[in-house]
Amino acid sequence: MNGSWFLVKYVDDIFRNEPINIGVVVTAEDGVGSHFLGQRPDGSINGQRISKRIQGVETYKAWVKFIHKEASRGALEERIEKLAKRTGDRYLIERRGPVLDGQGEDRKSPGQLANELFAVLVSAELEAAPSLESLADRAFKRLALPPGVRIDRGVDYKVKVRDVPQLVSFDYRCRGDRVTLMDRVSFVRHGKPLMQSVNDLLYRIEAVEKQQSIHDFVALYSGADRSDEVERQLKVLNKFAHTVDLSSDSASDDLGDILGVPALAG
Repeated sequence: MNGSWFLVKYVDDIFRNEPINIGVVVTAEDGVGSHFLGQRPDGSINGQRISKRIQGVETYKAWVKFIHKEASRGALEERIEKLAKRTGDRYLIERRGPVLDGQGEDRKSPGQLANELFAVLVSAELEAAPSLESLADRAFKRLALPPGVRIDRGVDYKVKVRDVPQLVSFDYRCRGDRVTLMDRVSFVRHGKPLMQSVNDLLYRIEAVEKQQSIHDFVALYSGADRSDEVERQLKVLNKFAHTVDLSSDSASDDLGDILGVPALAG
């Protein structure tokens, strides 16, 4: 296979000009292969797996999409020349050389070559993104809960569905003058799995609200992986519950406002 391969870099500090490698693109006659930080097997980007040095998840996703589009239409080399004339760009693309692959069974696809180059040139050992559970724990620790108010974990409620007893669970319950139930919602999954996850929470909210007379609910999520699909699901959730972005600096304040308790300073 004759082709070319490109290294994509990101400059987090323009003044220091110390770029980090973030992706690899391989172009060939039989297609294009690429591998970027945070890239899932289906090619989409998981914002929670991107280095903290990269500013703006949505901008990053747009650049990855743009680079792959230019490579697919065979215009990446032309694009590199135009980008080289600009200054202050955070994203850099370098043509590193030709690709001369083996023959027959030893011949690798552009995707396989991109994966191999990524493993060698791009740091895959990223700092693990904190889980939703750890983010929730961090937010709860900053709440100044007054006497008589407590947060329980893993609570169950008995409900009946067509006269059949069932248990529905929530991740957290804040008890005080009123009861507020909270549940973590992961937006890492996409498509039908995400829709099913959201629908499951809505089902539990509706059942408990009707049969247990509880009317305050909070959906806890991380905004590090926002997408158009996630925005649509958030609009649905907001009709049934408050939503709190645990990855936001204001998560504790937002949660405190909902629960009616102050958040600690700092």
